[in-house]
Amino acid sequence: MRGILWTLVSVVGGAIALVAGFGLWAAGRQVPASREAEIVSYGGAAGEAAAPPETFTVVTYNIGYLSGLTNNQAVARSPDLYTQNLDIAIAGLGVVAPDVIAFQEIDVAARRSYRHDQVTAIAQDLDFPIGAIALNWNKRYVPFPPWPPTAHFGAIVSGQAVLSRFPIQRHDRIVLEKVASQSFVYNAFYLDRLAQVVELEVGGQPIILINLHLEAFDEPTRHAQTLAVRAIAEQYAATYPVIVLGDFNSAINRTDAEEGDAHTILEMVAAEGFQSLVPASDWRDPAQFTFPTDAPRYRLDYGFYTPARLELVATRVLTETAQASDHFPVVMTFRLR
Repeated sequence: MRGILWTLVSVVGGAIALVAGFGLWAAGRQVPASREAEIVSYGGAAGEAAAPPETFTVVTYNIGYLSGLTNNQAVARSPDLYTQNLDIAIAGLGVVAPDVIAFQEIDVAARRSYRHDQVTAIAQDLDFPIGAIALNWNKRYVPFPPWPPTAHFGAIVSGQAVLSRFPIQRHDRIVLEKVASQSFVYNAFYLDRLAQVVELEVGGQPIILINLHLEAFDEPTRHAQTLAVRAIAEQYAATYPVIVLGDFNSAINRTDAEEGDAHTILEMVAAEGFQSLVPASDWRDPAQFTFPTDAPRYRLDYGFYTPARLELVATRVLTETAQASDHFPVVMTFRLR
């Protein structure tokens, strides 16, 4: 009897050790931490005019790793899906010829998107000379979606990126608060929510751009992250022109029962010295909705700027990218004051 018990204990203990060992390995980085925030050259020189440009155009785009409307679904995807969506996204972005694009959910080397470097592909196709990449998912194996196992994302290097025609002078990756109500295991495998801070030089003028992808599922965490971002933005605004943009994962026409949304985006409306691209009262206008792209119902993607230093010339939702992602981009054109 003792022999049977000892064998059972050994088998169970071995299984636990095996699972724990796999978990430690899977949660490990593919790319060293020193490379989780990089400035990358794509060939050619970042332009710097003798005088400030008359206007410059910025786009924020949650590109959903080019998975279209299948984002985060446990479905099989072919390489053709990503190739087709890349072409659609590039054609749509080309319509507005942006000077700066801030991406969220863009893959650098991920099993889920056949290890294509989406940042480099877009930079080269749209002739961007320089970019800044901030990784927020850098794991050997991600077991999500949880079922079936064949749908797991697996190895993933993904994050946020800024492509620019202007010089990038500085790049900081700020990790925001994690979901305190979730387990250690959840947070070990889940993506980091970031404030990607990039200093651009536009006609000799430094401009701070803060690119965001805030918590999607836990409202208290999203609220805390929004307050943290607001504080960062207000601090920079004391010295620089600032643009804050990205996927805030909050919609004022979504009820608390839907994704637990308590309209955390309104914290940014109260940010000192900042103005929204469009008034908050217009966020309920269907023309301002950015998600989902097959039947837009919410605005999740926003931009805020310092009107004392920047003049907004025009802004719109860029529907020309169709269903390359489940989000539409938002375009904003500015003039330096």
